[in-house]
Amino acid sequence: MARILSIAMALENALWHFALKFYAQPGVEAACLELQNRFGLSINRLIWSCWAAQQGIQLSADDFVETPAQQWQQQITAPLREVRYRVRQQRVDQPELDACYQALRKAELACEQVELSLLYASVQDRIPVPDKVDLLQVNLKQYLQSRALKGEEIWTVLKPLLEAAEQINHG
Repeated sequence: MARILSIAMALENALWHFALKFYAQPGVEAACLELQNRFGLSINRLIWSCWAAQQGIQLSADDFVETPAQQWQQQITAPLREVRYRVRQQRVDQPELDACYQALRKAELACEQVELSLLYASVQDRIPVPDKVDLLQVNLKQYLQSRALKGEEIWTVLKPLLEAAEQINHG
């Protein structure tokens, strides 16, 4: 865990602001949740892939494995999410648990912001590539490759993300 915390983090950064705007685009939240629940993908890495492409940063499959952001997600965010899901199920029968559930949601969002700041910091020394053609698809393919995923079905689910990234690029 010391390695995670040794990286200088800026919680307020361009990736965080992009993530908030991007996730609010029509169809993105639903697609991200489906990609997370059905294929085990990280919403933050999907958003990071889109943002990096916008910045002209080409990612490799190695950028997605054994990173401080991945460690943070596995050790902190994922266990917290599991607790939140359990409380969400229990509050169906016990509505008085709603305050606890809302606090867990807020804590999980704070953890997501830390994870995004780790992803942001990991590419700050990268030089943008001169040709951005299809960089979004390249980055997403690298992420899918790092997870040993491929096929048309996943690209169908990714479509709202591609459209939202294009919209933000031109909006």
